[in-house]
Amino acid sequence: MKKAKKLLCLALVLVFALSAVVGCSKPTPAAAPAEGTASAAEELKPVELTWYFIGNGQQEDVKLIEEEANKYLKDKINATLKLQCYAWGAEYDDKLKQMIASRQPFDICFTSNWANNYQQNAVKGAFLPLNELMDKYAPKTKALLGADFLSGSQIDGINYAIPANKEKAHSWGFIIKQDLVDKYGFDLSTVKKLEDLEPMLKVIKEKETGVYGLEALDGESPYKLMDWDTIGDDKCPGVLYNDTTDFKVINEFETPEAMAMFKTIRKFYQAGYIRQDAATVTDYNADEAAGKIFAATKSLKPGKDAEMSLTHGFKWTQVYITPPVISNRETTGSMQAISSTSPNPERAMMFLELFNTDPYLNNLINYGIEGKHYVKVSDNVKKAGPDVAKYNPGTGWMFGNQFLNFLDESEDPKKWELFEKFNADAKGTKSLGFVFDSTPVKNEIAAVQNAWDKYVPALETGSIDPEQNLPKFLGELKAAGIDKVIAEKQKQLDEWRKKTGK
Repeated sequence: MKKAKKLLCLALVLVFALSAVVGCSKPTPAAAPAEGTASAAEELKPVELTWYFIGNGQQEDVKLIEEEANKYLKDKINATLKLQCYAWGAEYDDKLKQMIASRQPFDICFTSNWANNYQQNAVKGAFLPLNELMDKYAPKTKALLGADFLSGSQIDGINYAIPANKEKAHSWGFIIKQDLVDKYGFDLSTVKKLEDLEPMLKVIKEKETGVYGLEALDGESPYKLMDWDTIGDDKCPGVLYNDTTDFKVINEFETPEAMAMFKTIRKFYQAGYIRQDAATVTDYNADEAAGKIFAATKSLKPGKDAEMSLTHGFKWTQVYITPPVISNRETTGSMQAISSTSPNPERAMMFLELFNTDPYLNNLINYGIEGKHYVKVSDNVKKAGPDVAKYNPGTGWMFGNQFLNFLDESEDPKKWELFEKFNADAKGTKSLGFVFDSTPVKNEIAAVQNAWDKYVPALETGSIDPEQNLPKFLGELKAAGIDKVIAEKQKQLDEWRKKTGK
């Protein structure tokens, strides 16, 4: 009975606390928190929320942002915030694995299909089920994401993290350094596939000392252009073609397309267009940020080039190669989870509701303090402030409700309209909404991933000859039990299709 009363009280408090916040579409960032909200917040005991995420690393002025956020949050949900940003690369994964394994208490963390693995952590109990918490404490977030998008990240009907509200599709292509395009007069309209880059890469190799023509690293390579409809973890074969009609799960490494792609990458590696130690490099951001990359394969969307230009301080341009597709990758590509060790899950969800619905809080955490880290150009447009180097976490493209984000003056003023069109034009994969349960074949998957780690980084960077080594890789996959894994994927997919009528 006491627990029921407590939950009812918290729910009522949230209604009153948020009514003053989310009812206004554009609070003035410089303004003090609204009057009249403190009494509701005071009914909640003060708590500190810890939030771990990935970006440009811990920023020099993070304490100033925490101070501003804490003044604002005190009168909203009576909470203070501790932010910890880890740099791109393996550091974040390593840290979160340690914290989760040791059951260290914390509240919120970034999770996805590419960092701090969402599915693996959810299945093993690292993250809390959020359906009821979202209903009670984040109804506006639930409404803006929509049932279809939320269902794409569910595991057996349960959401263990909240997706960011952003582009809902992907399109693979290239990010290319604009100054080098201009310098050599490259015509990017001729680039329709990977091979079309070759004449440009040759020029870069011959004339630009210290610049790698093509980025090809473990997990960040042109192999992404294959754009398979991945089922389960990225590092386990067993996929569909995006346009499949028979829904047959295949081993993608047995296809002629995979061999052809690896042979092209190998050719580029031998020509010196790819960094020669690429297979062992783990931080893909370092060379990009240093201006040492001419072209890199990326998941594109409207304005991806402008976002990267802001992050790195020099201009990129983008070239689409594959059509926009909505897949399970997007629904789990950028999410916030509440740890099962959180001392304050209700308050953490209240915070996430604010972060997704309150423009001031959203932009404060993403871009810092007005007049210091950014300067307003107009109502919803900003430019770099005098201290932008002291707070630039590089998270605007992946955190919370992106449609609340200020635009930079260099970005297309119609960016959000283009996002809407991009989402509307995209077609869903045939497996959209299907979540593979790896439990029945977890031992085989562990062995398969060992074989993957042995061969794929070298294959997708061109470091080894695919004609000699791809057959060896396929042999080790067979020995590891890949056929059993693919059969299990097929079985579960067939059952899901019968159940859903897909």
